[in-house]
Amino acid sequence: MIVDDEAEVRQAIARKIDWNALGFEIVADAENGRDALEKAESLDLDVVLTDIKMPFMDGLELGAELARRWPNLKLIVFSGFDEFEYAQEAIKLNVVEYVLKPVNAEELTKILGRVKGLLDAEIAQRRNIAQLTEAYQKSLPLLREKFLHELLRGPMDQRELETQMERFGLTIREGKYKIAAVCSLSKHGGEGLSPELIPVSARQMVDDALRGRCHREIFLNLASVIVVTAWDRDPVESLMSLMGEVCAECQRILGVKMTVGIGRACQEPGDLYKSYAEARAAVEYKVFTGGGKPIYIQDMEQLDRGGQEVDNRREQQLLSAIKFGSREQVAALVDQLLDAGGEDWSPQARLIGILGTLMPIIQRYKLGEAEMLGPRETWLPLLREDTPRQTQRDWLLDLCLRMSGCLNQRRVSTAKRMVEEAERYIREHYPQSDLSVDKLCDHLHISQSYFSTIFKQETGRSYVQYLTDVRMEHAVELLRTTDDKTYLVAEKVGYDEPNYFSYVFKKRFGVSPSQFRK
Repeated sequence: MIVDDEAEVRQAIARKIDWNALGFEIVADAENGRDALEKAESLDLDVVLTDIKMPFMDGLELGAELARRWPNLKLIVFSGFDEFEYAQEAIKLNVVEYVLKPVNAEELTKILGRVKGLLDAEIAQRRNIAQLTEAYQKSLPLLREKFLHELLRGPMDQRELETQMERFGLTIREGKYKIAAVCSLSKHGGEGLSPELIPVSARQMVDDALRGRCHREIFLNLASVIVVTAWDRDPVESLMSLMGEVCAECQRILGVKMTVGIGRACQEPGDLYKSYAEARAAVEYKVFTGGGKPIYIQDMEQLDRGGQEVDNRREQQLLSAIKFGSREQVAALVDQLLDAGGEDWSPQARLIGILGTLMPIIQRYKLGEAEMLGPRETWLPLLREDTPRQTQRDWLLDLCLRMSGCLNQRRVSTAKRMVEEAERYIREHYPQSDLSVDKLCDHLHISQSYFSTIFKQETGRSYVQYLTDVRMEHAVELLRTTDDKTYLVAEKVGYDEPNYFSYVFKKRFGVSPSQFRK
């Protein structure tokens, strides 16, 4: 993306460089930092070329925000101001090149060649089988990894826990908040790498993303990467953002879809097994979110309104099938349960056992016993010894499918209510210039990543687009019905910079606010 407030400069840079020959593609351009930041949210950028001096948000502010959100992105800064403090600030931002204007096509071509080499080297490093194999051989010793598995399996004796954590030097003892994540890798893709090395590469990507940001323990478990972290402050948004970057990188570099389930934070290492169980449950929701992104369990449980721990293995199987399974999967599980126990169990005993498993689920999720089971006289006869197995099977399958349909409908309607509440909040608070997605998500008690997904699904617009539309609607109304000066209109609709308000207004309607009023 090319960012400069002068259209001629943007066009000249785009025209004078043979981008395809260098291995690049221009996917967007922007005339100021704010505009660039908005566009960057929906693009998969590798490089941003930006001027420094621009209205509304300059290149250094843009660079700082880009570095915070997308740390792997490469920034090339050009400026007509040959002043040392700009170069100093650019170095702090990890800018790969600092170019003085006017930009020379030959010089910029050389710079882009170097940046391309840097990007290729980073990708090659992650794909280097020898390095991946070496990293795999140097992974945590067997005993250390075994302890981590035990830590996440269930409660441990406190004294034993402390002794082992000190013995293995686990850094997750530090930090106030502990949180677990499960990175599930799809079985498809990953051309050019052996299946055994794909999790190794994914583990390295996760480690790179988290290094320096938290205390962490990362290890492999079949086709997934297990992550245990400790943070000094509430980690959910940071972890969601970082894991979102890893998911995108995994897809781009390895060609493999990664879905990351994230549990709730806890404050004691001994409670990490709960966060881990929630992280595993969160991964299952990929059938609804599409996968390939982080999923926070609390976002999902706002839709299901469940949340109690499920200890019974059979109940876990049934609940998972009812929540996430297809009709065929539910039917297969019903058949399996009806055949369980062999000759030691009568058909009546099996049916009673299955109903005993389903009833707590119906009660926990408040599905309504009468609505799910129907009148007693319709299902009590099923318990008789002469009831054919097929009749029992058909009734049980119908019950499970009713429960599944009810949960799915509730999930959809709850998501719609959440978006409606977000729209209401935006329309009530749009005059606040600092109305951010962070503030809105704090109000809704939902993560930014999940909010952005469901809001776009329901409204067809991003949060920024929706907020801008609301502000422009009210700006038009004020221009039509009042004599307020433009700067007052800007202030009333949430813009603390009148010039930026005029820029957005003209971009939307093709004329300035004063011309519109005339």
